[in-house]
Amino acid sequence: MRDIRLIVSDLDGTLLSPDHSLSEHVAGTIRQYVKEGGLFTVATGRPYRTAMPVIQELGIDIPVILSNGAVLAEGGRVLERYCLSVKDIADMLLDFHLMGLSVLLFREHEIQTFARTEEIEAYEHKERVSCSVISARSSRWTAGELEKVILIGNLLAFNTVWDRWESVHRHAVSPFQSEADYVELVSGQVSKGFMLQRLSSTLGIEAGRIMAIGNQMNDLSMLQLAGIGVSVANSPIELQMASDYVSQASYGEGVIEAINRFVHGGKGIWKYGDWPIEDIR
Repeated sequence: MRDIRLIVSDLDGTLLSPDHSLSEHVAGTIRQYVKEGGLFTVATGRPYRTAMPVIQELGIDIPVILSNGAVLAEGGRVLERYCLSVKDIADMLLDFHLMGLSVLLFREHEIQTFARTEEIEAYEHKERVSCSVISARSSRWTAGELEKVILIGNLLAFNTVWDRWESVHRHAVSPFQSEADYVELVSGQVSKGFMLQRLSSTLGIEAGRIMAIGNQMNDLSMLQLAGIGVSVANSPIELQMASDYVSQASYGEGVIEAINRFVHGGKGIWKYGDWPIEDIR
């Protein structure tokens, strides 16, 4: 039995149900785990604005990983942030827009888009958020920094543009597929795995004592870093093959399955080794 001291879970497609809600069964299990001394947090592609309801419902009081590893935050306060310079990738983003992809620009307190499309409206409904429409012809949007970019649409179109701008994005931008038709762009130095390593250092918990759970390829780096990397049953085969364990159950039930298998000490007790839990808060 591994001495797991921290569980880190993705949200959409993992902890959350297919309708992107948090079931009471899953929430209750997590809250009970924390009540009995466990540490639990999330690593999500969502910014704090849309992740906040789940964070608050679960009562998470340790740092959370946001925007695919671009942000580490605690209690709404940013601890670390790694951003994209808009001016460096502005022409590439316009090319994505002209190729028919829906473009979402994530700034610290706002989400912007060039046009209101069906994909944008579906995103707003899913995340319960409103996006601001800005003119692609204006230069005002090219100022400042972005936590991340989401591109929604045909992945073949994405690949065409991505290959065309290789000299611009090489080493500066990292792409992650987070859903079947979503590609997310973050700073080239970050990923969920990168920020999980930062979180591990912040909490004083060795990576080998962390269990990470996900469902998409943007979760791969954190599953590889963690002592136990779990993919839920609704994950693509590529992620399953790279995981230490694949749950039989999907979504949040898969998270519960992983907790029962790897964290319960056979008697409903979570094991933390020699250090008292107070030492790592």
